[in-house]
Amino acid sequence: MKKIFLSVVLASLLLMNFPVFSSSDKWVVVYTGYLKPGDILSVGDYTITVRQSIYGSPYIFIKKGSEWGTFFKADFGASLEYENIRVTPGSYDSEKGLFVVVNYKVTSEEHKAKPGLYFKGFEILNVTNSTVKIKYSGKILTLLANSSARIGSYLLEFTGSTVVLYELPKVVVSTSGAELVVSFPYREITVFPGETIQLPVFVTNNGSEKVTVKAGILSAPADWDVGLYYQGVEIGSMDLEGKSTLSLELRISIPQNASGVHYIKFSINDEIFTLKVKVKEPKGVEEGVKVYTPILVQEVEAGESARFPLVISTPYDANISISLHAPTNWKAYSTYQNMRVSEVSLRKGESVVFDVVVEVPRNADLGAHEIKVGIAVEGSQGSITKDITFVINVYKTYKGQKATLKLAVVDDSGMPVPKATVKIENETYGTDINGLLEVELDPGEYKVVVAKDGFEKAEEDVKLEDGEVKELKIMIRKEAYYFVVDTESDVYPITLGSVSSPFAITIENLGRNDDEYKLGISGLPSNWNAMFTQSPESTLQLTKIKVEAGKSETIYLKVYPSLNAKPGKYNITLIVRSSSGLVKEVPIKIDLTGIYQMDVNLMNYRLTITAGEERETTINIYNFGTAPITNIRISASAPKGWEVYVEPQSIPILDPKKPTSAMIRIKVPKGTPAGDYRVRITVKSDQQEWNDSIRVVVRQKSTSAYIGIFLLILAFVGVILMIRRVGRR
Repeated sequence: MKKIFLSVVLASLLLMNFPVFSSSDKWVVVYTGYLKPGDILSVGDYTITVRQSIYGSPYIFIKKGSEWGTFFKADFGASLEYENIRVTPGSYDSEKGLFVVVNYKVTSEEHKAKPGLYFKGFEILNVTNSTVKIKYSGKILTLLANSSARIGSYLLEFTGSTVVLYELPKVVVSTSGAELVVSFPYREITVFPGETIQLPVFVTNNGSEKVTVKAGILSAPADWDVGLYYQGVEIGSMDLEGKSTLSLELRISIPQNASGVHYIKFSINDEIFTLKVKVKEPKGVEEGVKVYTPILVQEVEAGESARFPLVISTPYDANISISLHAPTNWKAYSTYQNMRVSEVSLRKGESVVFDVVVEVPRNADLGAHEIKVGIAVEGSQGSITKDITFVINVYKTYKGQKATLKLAVVDDSGMPVPKATVKIENETYGTDINGLLEVELDPGEYKVVVAKDGFEKAEEDVKLEDGEVKELKIMIRKEAYYFVVDTESDVYPITLGSVSSPFAITIENLGRNDDEYKLGISGLPSNWNAMFTQSPESTLQLTKIKVEAGKSETIYLKVYPSLNAKPGKYNITLIVRSSSGLVKEVPIKIDLTGIYQMDVNLMNYRLTITAGEERETTINIYNFGTAPITNIRISASAPKGWEVYVEPQSIPILDPKKPTSAMIRIKVPKGTPAGDYRVRITVKSDQQEWNDSIRVVVRQKSTSAYIGIFLLILAFVGVILMIRRVGRR
């Protein structure tokens, strides 16, 4: 009880803190009450729902259109603003749900207060410094200066010189996904004795789930026949599917002796309606024909339809015809029991309910437009005509605005077709990976042509109006026989002298029917071989393969070059031929590379050379690979002052399995001390490099040896003499 009291106090404080008047945007309380989990509160384009967490705490979710906006924990007194919505939660009751206060930000529309001004169905009758009298739907309202009042879906404020209008959003609470809206605009009618009146009652389920509609007459005069009917059958309850409308009739038969004022009450689910019925005495033929309409003026957005109910009754048998005159390019027609009609036959005492439907074009001009209705009654007691003028006030138009075409391209199984070509007039577009295309176009009529390889071409005419967003789905059918071939790469690498690796090829059957494909290769060099296999390991040759519709198969190509083939690039062509005669040719480039194996041997790895002399040796070069070795260069590195000659120094090319040789001449300068030396030999080619060295043992000539021995003897004798001399001392 304490929580409920706090919730009421919270709502009161919010209402008290509201500014009474503002000529700009303002927040208005549009809903106060409880919301149970599962209930949906619709406020204009926004929906508000309450959900419980696994711990029982309530959360508020705010959604705009089809996308979630935000959510927050519904702590007592917390508040959240999201765009034009402000939600403040109160206490939570396990039976009633969560108490919430919802504010909506509305934008002002100012009108100079002067008599005769008409806007949004309001007409200013009289203006003083302190008051303004306004007429709306047949009612007169007096508004004091610096005060405000709600009228229907509007909030009016008067500043003393200006009337400020705020349009409030539609607020609907639906349970478990259902949103039931009952439309019955009649509040008072005048009839004649003996008449039978049929008044339409429209019940719309804006939710997504089926609901049960219960209908009943609560009270009516004792001798009157009153009932709710659907297609001529009196009902008590009916199931209404989501997103659908039920058209009922409130049928009232007035006795011949009826007179005075009477009241009829009926209910649709929990909503109760009261109809005041005045019974008049007929005064003549023309006065006996009754034409009644509750709506004369409607505010309509361009591109929408307006519906004006029209009730006609006669005291005698008669034929009633209706003629309509609407502005140029507007569509207007009359319906009876959801059928387009222009003439009906009416029995004595009965009444008929017409709906005058006016379709407003999207390029309609702003302002008021008249629809003239002519009613002709021909009966046994004479003929009369009556005229009625309806007014449609267009408050929003799309005239001159580009239209948007949202195109979805699907195949005959309903799957999206990406990268399809779409031609509209002289422009060509393409669908994205989801098969969608969105394009802006000038209003008009277009032919849309959709094409893609493997599909039959499809055409469709479309008419786009000003500012219209039109969604269009075009189905293109798969060709009976069509396929694509895909390879793992554009280049097939092969190495001479080694086993060729398998080259994967995928054939995808995109046609409607199963198909068989023959396989072939063209452009293969002489003495080369090729084969197709089912798997990389298989050695069984494949010449054709079957592929089911919508599936793919992978085969493998193996190419065997001839033993004397030269490395390089070779172009071959894969040919796949369908049983339907369709042929696909896929170019493949073979990159043939060889094995480079250069082997170098020296005839002598040790040379003995006397200083001042020279010697020769041979170097042998072999190509044990499968590819030619090119640009072979031989160089030597020796001690300083030595002379090394190589002949030849370069060899342009060495073919596989062929040897070659070169001569190396080494000259040792005179005076080179005896000893071991190294001469480094390097062999370089474009493909490989080799390094090694020759050990050179240098000797002196014989005379030089003798002189050396003599010098050694003299040195030895000198040492002995010195020892003796020193020893004597």
